[in-house]
Amino acid sequence: MEQVGTVVDVKDDIAIVAVRRHETCSKCGGCGVAVSGRGDNYIEAQNVVNAVVGQTVKVATDTSNVLKASFVVYIVPMLFLLLGIWLGQVIDGEFGVMARFDIVLGIIFLVGSYLVVRGYDKKMAAGEKPASVIEIIEEPDAGPKDEQC
Repeated sequence: MEQVGTVVDVKDDIAIVAVRRHETCSKCGGCGVAVSGRGDNYIEAQNVVNAVVGQTVKVATDTSNVLKASFVVYIVPMLFLLLGIWLGQVIDGEFGVMARFDIVLGIIFLVGSYLVVRGYDKKMAAGEKPASVIEIIEEPDAGPKDEQC
């Protein structure tokens, strides 16, 4: 995903870029921008084009894992819950453990899915490619400042 923003700070080879969140993006966060709502958000990006403070730049972020992450965050816990409920019904039917054992086991599996999701998140964060400033966008020349045509 490519976004346009303004460099607000440069530290070594990292540029802090203020980007405007699009309304369609809402609170996704898939591009690496913090989920803080509307307005300007800041991305730390590799400054490969040596941009300086105040320049308008294009920032590229890797969003190839967004679909996989969405699946893990939303579908895996639901599958764990359903698996726990089904397994609880099987165990309760066979052994008569306790009334509503299926609900208890479903909740235990749901909580256990948190550990799976958290482990996946740490694995993905370790292999995540950082954002990069890929282009400096030249401002269109507005003409001479001392004359009005």
